[in-house]
Amino acid sequence: MKNRFAASLGVITLLVSLTAYADDKSLVSSARELAKLGLQDYDAGNYEEAAKKLGQAYAVVHVPTLAVDQARALMKLGKWVNASELYLEAMNIPKDGSWQAVQLDAQREAEAERKNLLPRIPRVRVAVVGANATDITVVVDGTEIPKALHDAEQLLDPGTRNIRGLRGSETITENVTLNEGDRRTVTLRFPQPDAASKAPDVPPLTTPSQTSANTEVVSKPIERKDPTQKTLGWISLGIGGVGVATGTVAGLLALSKRSTLRNSGACSDDLRHCDPGEQSAIDSYNTWRVVSSVGFIAGGVLAATGVTLLLTSPKQSTDSQLSFSIGPSSATLLGAF
Repeated sequence: MKNRFAASLGVITLLVSLTAYADDKSLVSSARELAKLGLQDYDAGNYEEAAKKLGQAYAVVHVPTLAVDQARALMKLGKWVNASELYLEAMNIPKDGSWQAVQLDAQREAEAERKNLLPRIPRVRVAVVGANATDITVVVDGTEIPKALHDAEQLLDPGTRNIRGLRGSETITENVTLNEGDRRTVTLRFPQPDAASKAPDVPPLTTPSQTSANTEVVSKPIERKDPTQKTLGWISLGIGGVGVATGTVAGLLALSKRSTLRNSGACSDDLRHCDPGEQSAIDSYNTWRVVSSVGFIAGGVLAATGVTLLLTSPKQSTDSQLSFSIGPSSATLLGAF
């Protein structure tokens, strides 16, 4: 590889005649002066200023030597990814008939230096756990990564890189330190949705909670459980109570009808044989007896279901105790809340 400073002096001299790259000669003169100052900054170790000035000169006069010089300054700053792109630009600049040999040499140097640089650039693959990758926005050092590249390795500069995954109001952050030639996988772990529903019913945190040294999770409000089971329990208990009460009343009426028939002398004691004139009274007695049985059975089942639903519903801050008893002519509900 030829001496960098000698190659750059060659391009500075050449800039005067490169009107094909800049129509205004004053712009060429400005670019020449910026290139001189940039090379002086480079030799003095002021690589930030060198990269800036050489980049400004290259924006006016697109020649391989300026692209290569700026790429080398970026290399000193640790901006390897941008340097590799500049090397590629230098390689692909269309050759001009007015070029001196120094430009062709710069293109060959760009190809060689880029080939040497690419294996040294760290690469990171971002993996998402606990969420659909298509729902996640990935941001690396403040730059959003297109979803089409989520599964691909990201070429990153050496040093500490900040990687964030965004899903709605949730943010997962990982900081990773990369060295030359590293090949790493960074995993963004999102909380499982069912885990959040089982969390204690407490007010949401106002600040992110740390799940690891480099991971932040922004908490979401926890929804309270819908008291549907308890509501159904009370409804079933109420309807069941009505059924038991109906059965009780119907039973009392049936007993009254039975007593009247037995005392009339028109029927046997077991009421199996009665005078034809008592048929309507017998039908009324049988009707109330059926209503009583249905009321007791259905009401008892519904009431027992209601008690079960109430006892198995999610507990509140105080314990609830219920007991339910059914007698021949009464139903009793005892509770402590």
